[in-house]
Amino acid sequence: MLFCAAAMTACSAAAELPSLEEATRQLDTDAGSLLSAAELGLSAFERLDDDSCVDGEVRRFFSAESDLAGASAGLLDRLQAMGYSKVVDDLDLRDDEPDVSVLRNPETRLTFELTVLAGEKPGVRVVGKTTCYAVQETAAAQ
Repeated sequence: MLFCAAAMTACSAAAELPSLEEATRQLDTDAGSLLSAAELGLSAFERLDDDSCVDGEVRRFFSAESDLAGASAGLLDRLQAMGYSKVVDDLDLRDDEPDVSVLRNPETRLTFELTVLAGEKPGVRVVGKTTCYAVQETAAAQ
């Protein structure tokens, strides 16, 4: 009986959502790791609040780009090494449509989207996001 209670506590603790402050700190760390990989050629990232959540919620995100269309493979490898798993993988350079890969870290609940930009100026756009948080939590975290 005690074992079951301990197992349930451990499972519920592991499923707990990190605070916005913790998630933002981890997003910055992961973004910094991607930026430090010189072979990926990422531009400095832009960090913003994203109000695309439901009313009363906000999430943090960053965006960076690389002029190297081939950087997508290196980005995928690095993110997977950091604990991210593919949710969507449609990196396909055979057509003119932007191709997207989405990776998510089940522990931090951060998401990274990689978009291969085809056309006149090929490259890769990287967007990292936290999950949505209630606005009152964001005010307390700042």
